[in-house]
Parts: sequence; C-alpha cells; structure tokens
Amino acid sequence: MKAERSVTVSIGDGVVTIKRDGSSTATVAGVLGRVMKDGAEVVCLDRLVHQPYETEFVGWMVSGAVTTLLSRSVNGEGAA
Repeated sequence: MKAERSVTVSIGDGVVTIKRDGSSTATVAGVLGRVMKDGAEVVCLDRLVHQPYETEFVGWMVSGAVTTLLSRSVNGEGAA
C-alpha cells in the first residue's frame, strides 16, 4: 500500500489538472461531461488519472476503471 499524498484538483474550461504533493509534474485530462445528480456533481474525464489505491482527492471522491469519475456533494462537504 502506498503512503497517502495530498492530491489537488483544478477544473478549468474543458480540462482538469491533477497535482500531487511531492511531485513537480501535473496530470491534465479533458472533461467529457459534467452532471448534477442527487445533490452531487460528477465530472467524467477522458482518461484514467487516479491510481488503483486512490479513492479520494482533496474535496473529491474518485472512481472508474477506464476513465476517472470525480464526484462531490453540491455544497462541497463530503462526497457523492
């Protein structure tokens, strides 16, 4: 199991930037779509940007096997 590192998410116009603490590189992915459902915001990315052991980024839950899905509650507290 890997040590947990803080991972921050920045959402821009059609792109998401993922930055991991302790790394000088950033991962950029395109946004395929954004959906508001059941009090949650879900952002679908065009590639897999999380590792199998990662389930949460700062403010976001992450999931997906082929592409990454980012989800969070609308009010920003907790996850979907």
